[in-house]
This record gives sequence, structure tokens and C-alpha cells, in this order.
Amino acid sequence: MPNTKFPYQPHELSAFTETIGIFIISLKNGEIVRHNPEDREAFYKWLLQNKIRDINATSKN
Repeated sequence: MPNTKFPYQPHELSAFTETIGIFIISLKNGEIVRHNPEDREAFYKWLLQNKIRDINATSKN
């Protein structure tokens, strides 16, 4: 994982959105968490590689 400070595994994540470098992430248990990674691009790629739904991308379709 690109940022070891993120305490969740991919199987726990449902969807995310990102604005000004801060990720808002919906967990499968219903919680919403925020994450401000040190490397925004690497974290974004990690989410996509793990097939976490990007809410911004799905709203454009």
C-alpha cells in the first residue's frame, strides 16, 4: 500500500471521492472516513487498482 497510515484494507472500502487532496471514503460497514495521503496520486492509483468505485467517475457517465 502506498500509505501505511491508512488503517483500512481494500475489502473494507466501498467507494470514494477526492477533492483538494482529501479523500472521502465510504466503508462497507456504513462509516465515512477522511484520508489526506502524503502521495495523493499513489493513493488514488491504489484505490483504482483495488477496484474501489470512484464516485466522481461514475457520476460523469
